[in-house]
Amino acid sequence: MTLVCLLALSYLLYKGNIDKFKEYLSKVEFENQEVTINNGSMFDNRQLGKSPQHLKNTDGDFLHIYKYPSNLLAKEASKSFKRKTEEYNMVSHNLYVVENMFIIYEYQRSLDDYDKSLDEIIRDYEE
Repeated sequence: MTLVCLLALSYLLYKGNIDKFKEYLSKVEFENQEVTINNGSMFDNRQLGKSPQHLKNTDGDFLHIYKYPSNLLAKEASKSFKRKTEEYNMVSHNLYVVENMFIIYEYQRSLDDYDKSLDEIIRDYEE
């Protein structure tokens, strides 16, 4: 029984690891660097008690990544973000729930002019 609990715990800790996701981005040659952003930004706010890690790519786009203990909590964080921001006129962004991570892709272009290759990279990571 103890072994089963340890295996389940290690699975939960391993799944949705941000470092693993960053390694994946490097592997698919998506250049990025970890950065800090303006504390007043809606994209730096805590969601369900978690603060995000921020990655900036060479185009000036950002990935804001929140890690949770479960996929269910990541989905709740996405819903919470949508509720909190529905009244704001925000920059263009896409939302993803990948494994147990909630990811916001922020870009400074029109809503239809985002990097579709990044969208595919994030979706492929799920598989």
